[in-house]
Amino acid sequence: MRFARITLGLLLTLAGLVATVAGAVAAFWLVGPDNTISTPDRELASTGLAVVSAPTLLDRHGPTLHVTASGAKPLFVGIGQDLDVRNYLAGSAHTRLIRFEPPATFGTQDLRGRSSKLTPPGSLDWWVAQSAPGSQSVTWPIQDGRYDVVVMNADGSPAVGAQVSFGVQVHRLFGICLLVLGAGVLVLALGLTLMFRRRKAAVVAAADAETTTEIPVPVAARIPVLVPTASSTSEAQENAPAYRVSPFAPERVSPFAPVRPEPKPVPAAPMFMSAAAVARAKSPALIGAGASQRYDEPPLYDAPAQPAERTEPVEPETVPLAASPEFEKSDEAVRRTAALLASGALLLTTTSCGLMPPKNSLTAPDSRPAVTLADAQAVVQRYNQLNNQANQTRDAKLSATIEGNPTLAQTQAGFVIGRKLDAAGKDVSKPFSYTDPEIGAPQFASYPMRFVVSSGISNAPGNRQLGVWQRENAGSPWLLTHSVYPPKGVALPSVDGMRTPDSSDLDKLQSQPATVAKDLAAYLTGGESAPQAKLFTPSPSLSSLQKLRATSKANDTAEPYIASVTDAFLPSGEPLTFITSSGDALVFLTLSEQYLQRVEPGSNAYWTSGEATAFSSMVKYTQTLHQDYLHQVALVIPAKSAGNAIQVLSIDPQLIGAGGQ
Repeated sequence: MRFARITLGLLLTLAGLVATVAGAVAAFWLVGPDNTISTPDRELASTGLAVVSAPTLLDRHGPTLHVTASGAKPLFVGIGQDLDVRNYLAGSAHTRLIRFEPPATFGTQDLRGRSSKLTPPGSLDWWVAQSAPGSQSVTWPIQDGRYDVVVMNADGSPAVGAQVSFGVQVHRLFGICLLVLGAGVLVLALGLTLMFRRRKAAVVAAADAETTTEIPVPVAARIPVLVPTASSTSEAQENAPAYRVSPFAPERVSPFAPVRPEPKPVPAAPMFMSAAAVARAKSPALIGAGASQRYDEPPLYDAPAQPAERTEPVEPETVPLAASPEFEKSDEAVRRTAALLASGALLLTTTSCGLMPPKNSLTAPDSRPAVTLADAQAVVQRYNQLNNQANQTRDAKLSATIEGNPTLAQTQAGFVIGRKLDAAGKDVSKPFSYTDPEIGAPQFASYPMRFVVSSGISNAPGNRQLGVWQRENAGSPWLLTHSVYPPKGVALPSVDGMRTPDSSDLDKLQSQPATVAKDLAAYLTGGESAPQAKLFTPSPSLSSLQKLRATSKANDTAEPYIASVTDAFLPSGEPLTFITSSGDALVFLTLSEQYLQRVEPGSNAYWTSGEATAFSSMVKYTQTLHQDYLHQVALVIPAKSAGNAIQVLSIDPQLIGAGGQ
């Protein structure tokens, strides 16, 4: 067992030394009290528009990532989902980091493409983390999913050059390093104790063996019964020893002889036995069961002389090593040491299991809500501000920065009409804003992305605004593409929990959105008597439009120079469909309308007043006159199980052209 102890002590000493050095280096050189492992500054440059990390480099989540960059130009540092970053840089030249080898070795790949200036990244709202203006660093708790780190010029121009350093902050890392250091010191001390303590004990045992001589006593040997010897004279009897120890050494006296009050002291034999040997000599087992007579008593009878019996030597009892007390003590020590080491390993494992961040587990394609609530409110607020500026000056270019078709087409047509009918600008739109917006932001896995807003109107308390904002790609702004104004009396579906439809959602609807668009166009073309009329529950705005068109037809037909009038509606573009939390579909669609008047042969006609003069003024037509309208419609398609009619929420027309032949 001594060899085993020394071997175990040597192994523990080596392990403790390694753990101590590793813990000290990790705690005071690699990590530090801020729990952050940082790389030194590394120059990353690109002739393209950005330096981007591949999503595989951020394949674990949990720790906090720190990125710091510095360069000759103002830099932008941002972190975004891969679907946004990939779309933003699509077709542009940039450099991608595809490999990282600690402490500061990066593998890069240059991707070719165009080098035209991109939208300044700081103006985009899809970054999950970005550097503040004037700052070139970002801190972000790494999330599960596919994310990219982007370093680029703040103005979106090409030729990026930066000194970049990365840091990963792991919770409790410094404390764990100190724990490893302390555990290493304890294991080192335990190993040294096992080694040198056993050596010291062996030296003491060897010293005892050199200074102590034991007289071996046979296990089964008997102590001979001592018989007093006869003497012819009383003097001889007096001087004779009381007990003989050996016939070969008559002068020896038993050390166990009782002290009798004799005139002469009993001489004692010299002591050559150790204390252990004396104890064995005194043992009753060594004296034997037959030694019942006291040494100081005379014999009870004279036994006849008999030849001495020859006793066979008895082998000492042999105890197996595994059952010896020394082995049991050594084995117990080894077990305790092993238990201590196992407990320490379990403690280190338990406390260190959180150090290794978990691997990203999201296997579904990247997707995210189109916008956050805060960002959507910021979009609406920006629209309120810029839309009022554009309305005051009838600035179509400014409107194009916040609106998209079909809303932009209606707005620009309104500006044309306004400049024609109100050249002095006395009848411009009064400032207004959309108030208390409710946001519905479905999940999207690709662009374009959209979200729905239901809000009040500051200058029209009897109506609400229901609109769709769309972003065509990651580098474009949010634009208001669809906007209707249903009266407050119309019940609007909740936008909370709204999502984009899949095939199963569409199969549950009473009718497909594209079919509904065609049916609504046929209904408006044919009027209230059309077969499709029974499919819809009209809104107040739709009923008002039908009455207006019926009146116009009657009045225009009564004119002597108008032979006939037709009014035709057609679907325009693809409907936008969203599934509400109730399972119904909120659909935004666009209809085009041409109001056509046929001129009587031999006659001519032209516009002398009204909105149509903004597009055709004082131009004589001999065959036809036409007015073109663009209608935005919002409606609800119920599920098949509900059995309800399709509800038209609002229809909002705008004259966008006029002419003739």
